[in-house]
Amino acid sequence: MALQTICGQAVEVIHPGEPNTNAGPDFFNAKIKIGDTLWAGNVEVHIRASDWYEHKHQEDKAYDNVILHVVEDNDAAITRTNGELIPVLKIPCPFSLYHEYVRLKNSVQWLACAGKLNQINPFEISLWMQRMLVERLERKMVDIQRILQQTTQNWDETFYRLLFRSFGFGVNGDPFELLAQTIPLKVLLKYSDNLQLLEALLYGQAGFLMGDFRDEYLNSLSRDYRFLQQKHELVPIEVHLWKFLRLRPSNFPTIRIAQLAALLAKLKGVFGLITNTTDLKKIEQILDVGVSAYWLEHYVMQKKSDKKDKNLGANSKNLIIINTIIPYLFSFGNLTGQQTYIKRSMDWLTELKAEKNAVLDRWKEENIMVNNAADSQALIYLSNNYCKPKKCLRCSIGHKVLTIKNSM
Repeated sequence: MALQTICGQAVEVIHPGEPNTNAGPDFFNAKIKIGDTLWAGNVEVHIRASDWYEHKHQEDKAYDNVILHVVEDNDAAITRTNGELIPVLKIPCPFSLYHEYVRLKNSVQWLACAGKLNQINPFEISLWMQRMLVERLERKMVDIQRILQQTTQNWDETFYRLLFRSFGFGVNGDPFELLAQTIPLKVLLKYSDNLQLLEALLYGQAGFLMGDFRDEYLNSLSRDYRFLQQKHELVPIEVHLWKFLRLRPSNFPTIRIAQLAALLAKLKGVFGLITNTTDLKKIEQILDVGVSAYWLEHYVMQKKSDKKDKNLGANSKNLIIINTIIPYLFSFGNLTGQQTYIKRSMDWLTELKAEKNAVLDRWKEENIMVNNAADSQALIYLSNNYCKPKKCLRCSIGHKVLTIKNSM
């Protein structure tokens, strides 16, 4: 069917543009030929043209670059802020299709299309999962580019900050990243062969060494830290930033800092031991670290507990590899044009075991196979960024569900 504006001008979509997941027009950088003119700009989509005014777009100059307004009901004339009319493409929406879309949007199930996935070709689901995995890594790359800008394109400093953040395991990610920012990498490297000084730096900058202590170990760390703080003009972060509530003791930031110190002492500042290693097993061996003697009998300072091995667990090591090392390699490969790093990151995701959580259990109930970390990461990303916010129209699986419903 030939497309025409409501004024009778032929419409040819050269490129539909990129979907916008943030504020602003629905599609960016579209190329559309209207009549004899090729336009480049944005596209906005509404059910009713008057929704433009309902959403206050007339007050937002971000919409002045809209080259085509796609609507079902053209119930109002829409202009840019300078008074120019915006071309309108009217596309009728079958009631059954709209009804199914509303059902998906209003669904209270964890997955709006639950119970329908068995009607979709598994190959098409697999393709969308691959797209979700790449989209997740690309979003991680944006975060890495932000850190690169902050560190004047220093890849070692960037990895250092990412590594610190990973030891927060989500809940304490922000204070760990802030901790890394307060200790210049060059300072840390000076003491990378001395575990006690590393612990003094980390616990001191984390705000845990303020005041006097009953334990000689802590007093020793405090003395070392005061010397290092003065020498390098360091300013610690606020101790209240750290979260302990509802965490298992093994995940307390005090224990994670001890494990991080042990890893830094093991690496001795040579991050290439991780970033340049091609064998995943060697990475796992490098991450196999424990804690110093004091922390074998403590979870928090000055409160003794039963002696217990506190090595970084297998699940924790996997999360560091999945959430830090692999995105770093993927980004490094993309931003430096070295495909071997991209391939390595993707290969490792297929080698690593899938995470275990309630979200993935629900996907398995829909007979979606979760064979490895590549699958689990794709499905977690899909759940958080498409299923929860009900972005069914931007999801390939959602499109298929709508098609199935309306072909019956």
